[in-house]
Amino acid sequence: MGDNVTLRLPASPAAISAARAAVVRAALDRDVPDDVLDTLRLLVSEVVTNSVRHGVPTEVVELALTFNSELRVEVTDYGEGFEPEPRAGGPDDAGGWGLYLVDRLAERWGVQRNGVTRVWFSLATV
Repeated sequence: MGDNVTLRLPASPAAISAARAAVVRAALDRDVPDDVLDTLRLLVSEVVTNSVRHGVPTEVVELALTFNSELRVEVTDYGEGFEPEPRAGGPDDAGGWGLYLVDRLAERWGVQRNGVTRVWFSLATV
């Protein structure tokens, strides 16, 4: 298996579990530590969920996973994009935790907008 994994998934709820399963398989093939694997699983679920919710339902969600000295995940959708803002909801609110978790658990992360919306994050593997 190479150092990159790419997926094109329908912008539907099924994309969330398919993306999570694919990155877990790829990470297991590379002996990613269990704690990093748990974080990867959670953050992929969160960013793909956001893409499905806020992207264009007739388009695809694209996921790219790169293994180097760190793990880098990019999730791209064809939505209008957004400006990341601090979480506005209360601690008991069910939604709105995705980017909060990314901010707290990823080494680095960001949002790029250039005709598509791309949310990326990286995790240290050691």
